[in-house]
Amino acid sequence: MGELTLPGDKSISHRAIIFASIANGKSIIRNLLISGDTNATIEAFRSMGIEIEINNKEVVIYGKGLKGLSKPKESIDCANSGTTARLLIGLLTGQGFDSTVVGSQQLNKRPMDRVSNPLKEIGCNVESSSERLPVFIKPSRINKFVINTNVASAQVKSSLMLASMYSEQPVVVVENKATRDHTEKIMSYLDIDLVRMGDTVSVPPVHNIPNFSETVPADISSAAFLVALGLLTDSSINLKNVLINESRMGFVKALVQMGAEINIDITSTHFGEQVGDLKISKSSLIGLELGEDNIPSIIDELPIFALVASQAEGETSVKGVGELRVKESDRLEAISQLFTELGMSIEIYEDGFKIIGPQEIKSGIVKTYGDHRIAMTAIIAAIVANKEIKPDNISCIEDSYPSFFNDLQSIGVDSL
Repeated sequence: MGELTLPGDKSISHRAIIFASIANGKSIIRNLLISGDTNATIEAFRSMGIEIEINNKEVVIYGKGLKGLSKPKESIDCANSGTTARLLIGLLTGQGFDSTVVGSQQLNKRPMDRVSNPLKEIGCNVESSSERLPVFIKPSRINKFVINTNVASAQVKSSLMLASMYSEQPVVVVENKATRDHTEKIMSYLDIDLVRMGDTVSVPPVHNIPNFSETVPADISSAAFLVALGLLTDSSINLKNVLINESRMGFVKALVQMGAEINIDITSTHFGEQVGDLKISKSSLIGLELGEDNIPSIIDELPIFALVASQAEGETSVKGVGELRVKESDRLEAISQLFTELGMSIEIYEDGFKIIGPQEIKSGIVKTYGDHRIAMTAIIAAIVANKEIKPDNISCIEDSYPSFFNDLQSIGVDSL
């Protein structure tokens, strides 16, 4: 059985960097993901005067308090990271200086109005000329204290929550659909008195954030690729210290419904999150139907889920995934192209797809559109099929999972 501990969860890593930077004093973060996306967050805070030391197994951040950030000399470059951009836009509304958030050509295609519009609605001074980056932020004061996210997005909710910390009164953020709750968990871990009721979270005015020493759990979204590998090959795999968060378990739950042999052993808690070990064994799978209510907890894993579905018996249908069209790529189109290039069949709708399996995976060159999750899906397809399948871009994998190839080799994959 292959066994390994994966890099830290990307969503939690971003948030750990943010909160450590606005905490009081020195925080130590172990197993923080160091990738293209999280480096964008690190460099953003360095540009605002925060000292950050990166060592082998831990990152040390010297926080300067809620209002201790300094005006950057230049625009804040978020590179390819949508999480960095959207969360910082909210945080920066509470600072005492003007700022501009920019990004790469790829990030510039992604919508920012889903963040800027609700922020403006509560009184924040946030502007952009194209509803995309660059976004211009000026100091402002919140004057409306209930706001609906409108879009089912943890990034939007988190951006509003970060802005709300600087309000003079509690702000109630309302979701139309539940999304991942890492921001709520880390804020509660840091003794911020959130009130969570149903689909709302009330954020109080925050005056102080304590420094901390903590470990980031392994990334469940990165684990998804190795889970798929374990299910579709003869390699049993044991993944250690993985994030077990209800709002992120849609992929695992769907696979279990399909007949997957996945055992979960809860072992500890970090940043207020449950952590456990996953044991995965080769399984015979059958198709299933995923409806709109299932999507927020599986949205990032849908490319690799589509590959797994292609090897399951019968029909798998997925509905309500229009959000895939505004990810790092138009992921619905990218998934469709991947299937076509590998000689497989998939029926794509405006906000979903249907797959009938099992299907033969053929050799091919996969167009990734610079999307790390499409690239990794292509690599797993090559291993499962034992065929020559080459993504046109593997450097994008650095955005979320820099040790991907090393981890595959550590569990016995030698045909890369």
